[in-house]
Amino acid sequence: MKTKTSFARFYMLLAQLPGAEKEELIWQYSNMLTTSLQEFYTANPTAYEHMIQDMEQQCSNNMQEVKFMRSAVLKRMQQCGVDTTKWSEVNKFLAYPQIAGKMLFEMSVVEMQQLIPKLEKIIAKNIVKRKENQRLMQCN
Repeated sequence: MKTKTSFARFYMLLAQLPGAEKEELIWQYSNMLTTSLQEFYTANPTAYEHMIQDMEQQCSNNMQEVKFMRSAVLKRMQQCGVDTTKWSEVNKFLAYPQIAGKMLFEMSVVEMQQLIPKLEKIIAKNIVKRKENQRLMQCN
């Protein structure tokens, strides 16, 4: 039963690692002896557990990066005037094709990195508009 649980853990972690390939990971961690998960687990359970721990660490690092990027996006959206306390408003804003065309939880780290310059341009444009409006109000 331990094997099934351990294999489920492997596949769950593998699904969370974009670009990772099963055979390649097994080949690397088995010192180029096999690409079979069952063979690797049976022949060297210590190395198998080491691989699982490394995969867990990588998943944890990925989640930290996702959280960091989401925070950066939300901060800039707030500066754009979006009410970031309401997910419906956040996702409505991001759903516009000119902005992101998808909801925040659907975005990858790379997509969020590409979104930030767009949001910063909107912020800069809003600052220019605000200054122009203030100038016009003073002239009246």
